[in-house]
Amino acid sequence: MNDIITHYHNHAQSLAAQYDALPFGRVHQSWLPRLASVPTGNALDIGAGSGRDARGLQALGWQVTAVEPAAALRLLGQQHTEQPSRWLDDQLPDLPALTREGVRYSLILLSAVWMHLPSAQRGVALARLASLLTEAGMLVISLRHGPSEPGRAMYPVSVEELAELAAPLGLQLELPDNQALAQDCLNRDAVRWQTVVLQYRM
Repeated sequence: MNDIITHYHNHAQSLAAQYDALPFGRVHQSWLPRLASVPTGNALDIGAGSGRDARGLQALGWQVTAVEPAAALRLLGQQHTEQPSRWLDDQLPDLPALTREGVRYSLILLSAVWMHLPSAQRGVALARLASLLTEAGMLVISLRHGPSEPGRAMYPVSVEELAELAAPLGLQLELPDNQALAQDCLNRDAVRWQTVVLQYRM
């Protein structure tokens, strides 16, 4: 992931402007209604980028921990996110800093992150995320379908792979958008998205 992190660090200003041009509610409209069933508490935004999603969650009453390994992006996010949200330098698949803290979260969001993890790392990553999720919490992962972009290695993703990894962890997978491939908010013709919600079986 180091080359990817370097890319995000070196292009922080332009990427932050791109992210912030898209409203939080529009990007996450497929799953946001489900938040009504989750008690508001600690939220974890992994790959927080410019802080757009952290700010959106904070406005809904969540206490947000924003994780961003690219230093320049993290600095921009910190500058534009109000307290009490906090920012942390950590990264998948192991998330060592978060693991040491031992805090569990009612909401964990990975927006446009999963495709950067090679398949060999995804089992470890999902197990670590599951360990950070409360029993009644919700893990939201967006899946990007489409070609890689220069400087940003991306690997194929699928709902089927994620469901196979989730089952032994006791996580149930749902597609709030009814399996539809959503158009890209940046209007890239070759890119489509799926949102996956994972929760512990009750």
